[in-house]
Amino acid sequence: MRLLSRKKSRKKLPGKDQPSIFKGAAGYRDLLAPSLVKEVKKDDYWVEIGATVEPVRYFRSFYAAMTGGTTYAGMLTPLYLADFGEADCDIALHVAPADPVRTLWDLEQKIAQLEAEFAEEKNSARRQVILGQVQELRDKHSAIRMEAEKPFFVSIQALVSSTDFESFRRFGSLLVKRFAGKGIHLRAADTRQLEALMEMSPLDRKAIKDVFRDMESSNIADLLPLGIGGIRHRDGVILGVSLQDEVILYDAWEPSMGNYNMVIFGRSGFGKSFLIKLLIARSVPLGIVTAIIDPEGEFENLVRGLGCPYIRLSAKSRDRINIFDVDVEEGDDGNARVDLDGAVQAVQAVVFKMIRAYDQSVLTGHAKVLIQDRIQQLYAARGITEDPASLREDAWDGGVLHVGGRKKRMPTLSDLHDLMEREPVLEKAAQLLKPFTRKGLPSQAIFDCESTVEIMHVPAFAICVADLDDEIMKPLGMFVATKWVWEVFGRDRKTRKRIITDEAQLMMSEPETADWEENAFRRARKRNISMCAASQGFEVFLRVPQGLGVLKNSSTKIMMRQEALDIAAVREKFSLSEGEAMFLLSAKKGWGIVKADTDAAIFYGKVTDEEYRWFTTDPNEILDSEVRS
Repeated sequence: MRLLSRKKSRKKLPGKDQPSIFKGAAGYRDLLAPSLVKEVKKDDYWVEIGATVEPVRYFRSFYAAMTGGTTYAGMLTPLYLADFGEADCDIALHVAPADPVRTLWDLEQKIAQLEAEFAEEKNSARRQVILGQVQELRDKHSAIRMEAEKPFFVSIQALVSSTDFESFRRFGSLLVKRFAGKGIHLRAADTRQLEALMEMSPLDRKAIKDVFRDMESSNIADLLPLGIGGIRHRDGVILGVSLQDEVILYDAWEPSMGNYNMVIFGRSGFGKSFLIKLLIARSVPLGIVTAIIDPEGEFENLVRGLGCPYIRLSAKSRDRINIFDVDVEEGDDGNARVDLDGAVQAVQAVVFKMIRAYDQSVLTGHAKVLIQDRIQQLYAARGITEDPASLREDAWDGGVLHVGGRKKRMPTLSDLHDLMEREPVLEKAAQLLKPFTRKGLPSQAIFDCESTVEIMHVPAFAICVADLDDEIMKPLGMFVATKWVWEVFGRDRKTRKRIITDEAQLMMSEPETADWEENAFRRARKRNISMCAASQGFEVFLRVPQGLGVLKNSSTKIMMRQEALDIAAVREKFSLSEGEAMFLLSAKKGWGIVKADTDAAIFYGKVTDEEYRWFTTDPNEILDSEVRS
């Protein structure tokens, strides 16, 4: 039977020159692939890759040759942080399992070889070296045989890249030099840079690289970037050491920081005040002018030890601060001006606090407006405006007229009290203000005065309010002192300055003082000031919106040991991990967590023995020191 085959006629496609409509859709290869991969010559020292956003990016690969026989946790930390300049650095750990049987056989052969050398060696020193090598190999053999360790082949590869060739070149050079001293020699994959680049990608199928090292599982754990992060500041104050015993530098003026402010929270007795003293003592040599508002008298030894003024506000002291003091500051436009509005608001905050201490109901809306108006009248009566020249007046000295040679006398609390007494609506408020004037109690009249304090050209100073009563005068004193320092520091924007307020929760007790504190944290950057609020009472800052504003406007948060009742709120506000929160619940004295914008580190405030004796506030340790001396 004959089979007849008939040739099928192919159906003619319409529009034969038109490609399929489905071929135009972009696939994942189109999205991932660069526009160009160029290795100019086979023996070139880098690879160029084109892209859509940037015209070209340069790549150079290095393999790590390790000369040492041991590893340690965090040994590759500098490589992961890649703080060697303005370029990118990608790291690949190529790990391939080794055959345990073959590995044991290799170890046995090496041990036998060394034992033979040991038997023939006559030099006793050399014999001890060989004996140590044999013992190391036996330990390694035992760990693998007992399956306590597993063998691997490991290759460490670093890929440097940048769009700027000069930055790219400098980064690679510094990277190689930095690691050469650590027993890790980074060798460039020259003549095969394109191949090495492919080995960094999932497209590579070669499990074991040309440059590798045999390791066990514990060695690989040392290489992994566990706990990598930390504060990556290049200079600044030595805050302490990390868990890896590496020095932590902290610079509030680091360009990457949003602002210079900081908050410090911690339980009593776990190193909060100690850390503040460390910060002060190590900031002063760096030229950071520091003012401390001291509510408990803890900083006197430190400040006097630095040879700096320690000012006491009390009825028995001759140190006095006038709440009406105002000074010249540099405006946002660079011109000098007097912040008269800020001065009026600060004075009224103090006056409202004084009146509210006895009867809050007196401060009606109408009364507040009238008091504010009387404060403005006092400044106007002395011709004080936003013009810096308005703060000075002509003065005669020895028959010579000095034009604008003397600072004008500022208004006082008694002046305000006298004005208020003349206003029937403010008569009751004036009666409540009277105890705080020279007509009242001496212990409460310390702010009805002319200022006797003048601070100029000192690296640090402190204002102590420990002798004031806790309920009324101490919170007032802290606010007055902080506001006065703010005025003094406003004169010079070029100098870096820090205002430290310990027990800062007292500033949150009244809305006016809390408003002023929050506003200071908002404006501090423009005055080149680092505001620092330290407190045991984290919950106080959460109760009022001004406290939340202080937290929001602090780029640096330092947390020491925390109470179990506070830890949930601390974890939420500071975005802590569960592990970080658990650490703060059991942190030992001196340990804490510092968060500087996106950087974070666990640290210990390590000091010298001399610094410890200088900083400690433990009465038992102070007593023991005095007995020994």
